[in-house]
Amino acid sequence: MTIGRPSLTDYERNGIDRKFDLGAGYARQGPDRAQQRIIDSLPMLYARSMRMRQTDVEATFQRLFYGLAGQFSATHRKALMCYSASQAIELAAMSLAKTGRTVGLLQPSFDVLAASLRRQGVPLVPVAEENATEPEGLGALFLTLPNNPTGFTLGRSEFEKLVRRCAENDVVLIVDWTFRFYAGQPFWDQYEVLDDSGVTYMCIEDTGKTWSMRDLKCGILASSPDLFDELAELHGEMLLNVSPFTLSLLSAYLADSSLRGLDTTVTRLIRANRAALREALADTILVPGDAGRTVSVEWVRVDSDELTGGDIADLLGHADVTILPGDQFYWHDTRLGSPYVRIALARDPVVFAEAARRIADALPQRPGREAS
Repeated sequence: MTIGRPSLTDYERNGIDRKFDLGAGYARQGPDRAQQRIIDSLPMLYARSMRMRQTDVEATFQRLFYGLAGQFSATHRKALMCYSASQAIELAAMSLAKTGRTVGLLQPSFDVLAASLRRQGVPLVPVAEENATEPEGLGALFLTLPNNPTGFTLGRSEFEKLVRRCAENDVVLIVDWTFRFYAGQPFWDQYEVLDDSGVTYMCIEDTGKTWSMRDLKCGILASSPDLFDELAELHGEMLLNVSPFTLSLLSAYLADSSLRGLDTTVTRLIRANRAALREALADTILVPGDAGRTVSVEWVRVDSDELTGGDIADLLGHADVTILPGDQFYWHDTRLGSPYVRIALARDPVVFAEAARRIADALPQRPGREAS
């Protein structure tokens, strides 16, 4: 991380109280009518969670989560519940630090990943998205699929190739699946591929990027059997359990998405907000990328010889809008990210449309697009 530059989390923290916070990648949209009925049932959910055993609450949550994700081989596995994905990442970093392995970390990726690994003294080397299936020469490989911020992911054949290579070369594979529900491709059982290969692995899951519950969320750290006991010991030193009330509330949201579908409850809103943003940016110096992106953030290029992503983030901050500059996503060489910004899409559509208009009004127009 470049000394003197704020971290991405600094931008997110500063944006919490702004009128238009499009910084954090967490889901911050309000409930629809069916989800509001879940909110109205909070006293009942609380009372039920008081009566249930912790193991039963966790089992229900995992069954619903993994089932909705199409990870049916994972529905009965041992997994560690965490209060956030960041906590799960920290546990993974602690485990990797004990091995002394050099870790290849995807670049770009959210700077917290590199910060957590470095804090534990893990040696890091950058891995470009185009080289994500080439783990040779590494002790471990850490990928985010789909990637935050670009939406890059691997199809089934590519993932199977990667897993096979990791197993053959004794490379520990760590996959952050926290944006998995925005992958934009049919679900297939990644855990089955992992388990059948014999590779040593850790997987990080999360609800916070998908379901908006005012920052009540649950992260999951799952692993191959050879790592589980060590991770469980580290987990036990950090926390006892995730609140059964939180898990019960999350389970209600998961059940609702299973009933009504992910498109209705999650991804339709992202498509609408992406379309509204792209329309608003059409004549500005912010140029969105691939039209087929489905992840819940928009990675946008700054078409300017004078302004960087940091300049744009600061400019919009004065307009009461928070977005993230692209530089710190390139944790190894921040210069590579300076022409980009990231804009979170999981927001109330009415508020988001107003924010998109404010962004457009605050930005210079793209060269050649000035009004005559």
